[in-house]
Parts: sequence; structure tokens; C-alpha cells
Amino acid sequence: MPAKAAKSARPARKEVPRRHIPDALEAVFGPDGPLAAALPGYEMRAEQLAVAETIERAMSLGKPCLTEAGTGVGKTLAYLVPAVRAALMGRRTVISTHTINLQNQLIFKDIPLVLSLFPEAEARVRYTLMKGRGNFLCKQELDNAHADLFLTSDPLFRRVERWAAREDCTGDLADLPFTFPNWSEIAANQDTCRGAECRYYTSCYYYQMRRDAIDSDIIVVNHALFFSDLLLRQSDPSAGIIPDYDSVVFDEAHHLEDVATKTFGIEFGSRRLVNLIDTLKHMRSLDIDKSRLQTLEDMNAGLFVPFIQAGKNEFFFDDILQDEARQKTEEWTGLTCNAVAALQNDLLGIAKDDEFLRDRLEGIARMCGRAREELSQLFFQKDDNAIRWAEVTMTGRGSKKEPRVLLHLTPVSVAGLLQETLWERMQARQGSVILTSATLANSGTFSYQRARLGIPEDAIKCIVGSPFDFKSQAMLYVPGHLPAPAPVPAYTDKVVAEIERVLELTEGRAFLLFTSRAMLNTVYDHLKDKLPYPLFKQGDLPPGKLVEAFRASENGCLLGVQTFWEGVDIQGEALSCVIIDRLPFAVPDSPVTKARTQRIIEAGGDWFREYAVPQAQIRLKQGFGRLIRTRADRGIVCILDTRLITKDYGPEFVRYLPPASRASKWPRVERFWHEALSPPAGSSGG
Repeated sequence: MPAKAAKSARPARKEVPRRHIPDALEAVFGPDGPLAAALPGYEMRAEQLAVAETIERAMSLGKPCLTEAGTGVGKTLAYLVPAVRAALMGRRTVISTHTINLQNQLIFKDIPLVLSLFPEAEARVRYTLMKGRGNFLCKQELDNAHADLFLTSDPLFRRVERWAAREDCTGDLADLPFTFPNWSEIAANQDTCRGAECRYYTSCYYYQMRRDAIDSDIIVVNHALFFSDLLLRQSDPSAGIIPDYDSVVFDEAHHLEDVATKTFGIEFGSRRLVNLIDTLKHMRSLDIDKSRLQTLEDMNAGLFVPFIQAGKNEFFFDDILQDEARQKTEEWTGLTCNAVAALQNDLLGIAKDDEFLRDRLEGIARMCGRAREELSQLFFQKDDNAIRWAEVTMTGRGSKKEPRVLLHLTPVSVAGLLQETLWERMQARQGSVILTSATLANSGTFSYQRARLGIPEDAIKCIVGSPFDFKSQAMLYVPGHLPAPAPVPAYTDKVVAEIERVLELTEGRAFLLFTSRAMLNTVYDHLKDKLPYPLFKQGDLPPGKLVEAFRASENGCLLGVQTFWEGVDIQGEALSCVIIDRLPFAVPDSPVTKARTQRIIEAGGDWFREYAVPQAQIRLKQGFGRLIRTRADRGIVCILDTRLITKDYGPEFVRYLPPASRASKWPRVERFWHEALSPPAGSSGG
């Protein structure tokens, strides 16, 4: 936890004299302002000031706000300065991000910097990072684990105990100095938590975090926690996790629909009940009917058989459950729900007479209740805004591979859900909701995001480009001689040949970004014995270690899929080229995409223009954005998809990419590289 996280009750506020808070943001961001004094080499950027002024106006008016700020604008400071100014006036701001890296940057670097710009702010403005329960050790669960024969026989469990006994233990998984595979067994859990009734309540790591948040003016969370808070408040306005706030800033806001979709849906895995049963089997001294456990395990296995036998990876329930099959599965589901309810009653009965196991058994009984409720919703709930679909994957290695099934109840649209839980609630509180990202707009507007998220029409809007000189710093190369993408060997051979030619020119130093794992593996297999540069393939190492290995190599080529399209910041010559295999359209046959496109068609819309193209535009901007991170960066972005040239929608993609130089023929690419990008004499050049 940062030093500014409150540890005691907040003292009464005193109004800060206005002379201590500059009346105009321009005074903060100006060439002679406190930001310039704090940052060596600082240059005032008109784009950054425009974003900051827009956000502060939205906060003061209690309006929603949409801002897109290109690479190099400094959008983080553009929203932190208004947030700190608001805090000095007694208003609380929640900042929600998608990635852990950005959270850490905010807590350990950016917020302390902005506080240093204002007199009294460091002493008065408190901030903290909030995480979900599962990130914290539960002291009661740690005690309960001593009844688990499986856990107590694990040497790593002893190491966890020693870590937990340290005086400086934070209970935060991020601070555990090793990996403990069974962390979920000892982590804070909504179903097993007894709240204020727990004997560890006053020293609970999770509740200490919540107490810190109550005493904080700026709270950093991730999108998943924020939407979980909205979901809880939907049924009980007083049941939120995050303290009430005046404004929320969503950074990396282009992820909001995906996170909200997952939060407001249900996922039920084939291992969920099995894991629960295994926990009971491992509990020492538990007197329970083992035949009941076996019956439930058999029923759980039978429930998932039709989905495993479907022979597909992703599919709607209706694709395999028709007529007799549907009736049989629903009957089986009902029996399984009844068996779970019976187990729940057994556990509650045993808990009454077993003081040693009472807390844990009551918690597991609540887990049974939640599982039963969600399983029933999956098969029986009527909801015109939801689809039921299954996902089947193979896990394990070699002969131990086995199918795992994940059943989903997914909202087709989250717009209505967010109108109720977010937009109307904040409007009633006269609060502001800020969405910001480097890739939030499509075709120069926010129409796509407004439609997908239900954003009110009166939202304040701001789009600013990058302060970088893309014309001289970067070239967009679309090889005009390539055929349109096609799943045939002849096409792959041509793509590989073009990749080799580009990498020979740039001497490696490239990100190769793919829209599918299959294409990544195919290209890797073609290149691994041909290139004189180190190749790094996603999956061979954890993402962070892979990036460090790439950076250290100085002339490597990193092949990646989704993880590396955004959020990776590599400056300098180590990354001088980004190659994108094709336009990143969503997989058209995935159940969620099918349902959403069908909904648009039924409403008389054009699903391709209204859904597929905007999504792909945003994604393509993310991939393009990996190349130029500073004013000194130079390089080539190569997109191996001639649909940018041949299709009527191609120019729409190019028009809203950063304004780099453009080429479709190779001689121009060579000329650009040798004139503008060759390393200075004497440089290693990678």
C-alpha cells in the first residue's frame, strides 16, 4: 500500500485558500508552471492541456465525458491534475484501469508527482489502491486450511504460513515471494467471509484495504472490480465495495464493453463442483455421506457430456440441445441442482454440531447455494438480452489431456445495464464519468462507444492527435502486390517472403502481431530456421519476461497475439518495425459476435459498418501504436492486408491511423529507411 493510504479516520477538511490552487489549468501545464519545474526537459503540449480542460469541465458540471488522446499526449497527467484539484475541494475520484502495469504507474509514480505540484496536497490528499478479495490472504481460511489433509502436506503451505506470520506481511498476493498454486483455498472469499462477525475482522487485510479507501480522496481500481461493485449495487445500493465517489475516470476505456459483458454474465465451469467436492474430501474429521458426494460428482460429469460430445470449441446451447436432448439436459440440471441443495443442507446440519469446522462448512454451504443459483439461471432463466453458449478446451499434457467445459450466460448488450447501474446513478448524484484512451474513437467519432455502452447524448467530447511528427518518424507500408488474405499455403508463402524482406531491411528489431494463434505458429515455423535474428514467440515465456528478453536482444523479433497489441512500451531502436498480418476483425463465428451482429441486423442496421469495422479500427490503432513511443523513435509499420487498398472500407481505416508516410511499393520503403532510419555511423544498429 502507498504511504498516502489513510490509516486512521479522516480529519475535518479545511478549505484550501484559492491562491494555492491555480485558477487556470494552463498555469499548471504551462512552460513556467510547476509541472515544467518538476520534469526535466518538459515541453508544454497543447493537446494535453485541451484534454485536461475538457475533463475538468466535465467534472465540474457532473457530465459524462469521452476523450481520445494520441500517443505522447500524456493523458494520465491530463486527468490526474483535475482529480487532485477536485480532491483539494473535497471531491473523491475513482480511477479505473484495465492493466496492473498502469495501476502501479499511477500509485508509485504519477499520483505522487501530481501531488507534489500543489501546496498542501501531499499532506492532505490521500490515495490508495483497491483490489478484489481474491488478492488477499484470509486469516480465517488459513486457520481452516489446517483441516485440509491435502494442503497441510504441501511444503509450500508451510512457506505461506511463515510469510503470513511476518510482522510486515500485507496479505497481498502480489507481495507473496513465490507461487502458491492453491492460493484460492486460503484467499478471501465472498461466500465464506463472515464480515464483522469474524474474529479477525479488525486485522483483516481485505477490510483494512476498504477502510483505507474510505479515508482516501483518490482510489485506483481495475475495471473488473469497478463493475463488480456496480453489480452488487444493482440489487442493494448499500452493498458496494468502493466508497461513494463524485467522479470516475476510466483509463484504457476501450475495454469497458468486454469487462462489463463478463461481469454481468455468468460462467460455470465443469470443474466448479468437482473442486468443491475435492475440498470436502480433503477435510480431516469431516463426517459426511461419501456416497452423496460421489452421486453429485457423477451428476456433474453427466451434465457436461452433451457439450463435450458436440465436437466443437464454441457453440450456442441451441446448436446441440434440441427437443429430446434439451428436455433430458434440463431434467439432469434440475436433479443436479437438487443434489447441490441436499449437500448444502447436509453441510449446514453438520456445522451446527461441529464447532471446529463450523465457519468453513457454512462458507462452503454458501458456495453450494451460489453454484445452484447460477446453474439454474444458466438453463432456466428467461432473458431476451442474454445468450447461452459453451466453450470446450483441452487441458493437461500428453495422455493426461482432458476436456474442460465453460458454460456462459452472456448479455448481448450491456448498454441498458450500464444506463441503469452507471449513467443514471451518476446523473442522480450529479457525478461525472470520464472515458479516456488512445484508441476510443472510430472514424473520428465516438458513435460506436456511445451505442455499445449506452453513453448519454450530452457527453462532452474531445479528440486530440499525437504531438509526434509521424510523417517523418514513421512509414505505413501495405505491400500492394500481395493477394487478399486466404487460408491457403500459397498465400502464407508470400506473406512469409514479405516478412523476411522487411526484417532483412530493419535488421530484425520487430514486433510481429497476429490475429490468430494458428497464423502465428505457421509463420514462426517458417521463419525459425531462416532468420539470423532471435525469435521470441508468445507462450514460450510469461509476457513480461518475453518483452525483457526481446529488449535485451537488441535485434530480436517478437511474435505475439492479443497481449502484445497494446500496453507494451518499448522505446528506441530495439523496436523499429511493427508487422501486422491482417486487419483485426473479430472472429465472425464466435457466439457473442454472432448474437451481436444478428441483433444489429434485426434492428435494420449494417452489422459490418456498425460493429465489425469500428472494432477493427480501434484494434488496428492499438497495434500501430506500438511503434512510435517518443519523439526520437523511427520505424515502419507493415500491414500485410491489401484490403486496405482494394476494399471500399480500406481508406476509412488508413484515414484515422496516425498520419505516417505511406507506401505500397518496396523501393519507397527502402528509400524511407535509408534516408531517415539508418542508425548513425558507429552505432551497433542492433
